[in-house]
Amino acid sequence: MSNQYQLFITTADAPRLVRRRSYDGDDCLEVRDLVTRLTIRVRAQEVSLYRHTLLLEGTEYQILNVTGPSAFRRGSVFIRSSQRGFSPSRR
Repeated sequence: MSNQYQLFITTADAPRLVRRRSYDGDDCLEVRDLVTRLTIRVRAQEVSLYRHTLLLEGTEYQILNVTGPSAFRRGSVFIRSSQRGFSPSRR
C-alpha cells in the first residue's frame, strides 16, 4: 500500500497558481502553525490544511487539499454527492 500524500497548494499572493506536490508520509515538511505563527517541522501525514501553511524555499503556500492513502474512500463520497445534485461551485 502506498504511503504517498499529495498536497494541493497555492501561493499566498497573486497570481494564485495551484500546484500539486507529493510526499512520503514520513517526509518532514516545514510549516507555519496558523494559531501560534511558529515555524515547525511535521511529517507529511500530520499536515492539516486547517492548522498549517507550507513553507518551501522561503515562500509561504496556502494548503488547499491533502490527499493520502485513503483518498479513494473520500473520493467515493464526493461521487455519491454529485449524483444527488450536489456540484462544487465553479469560478
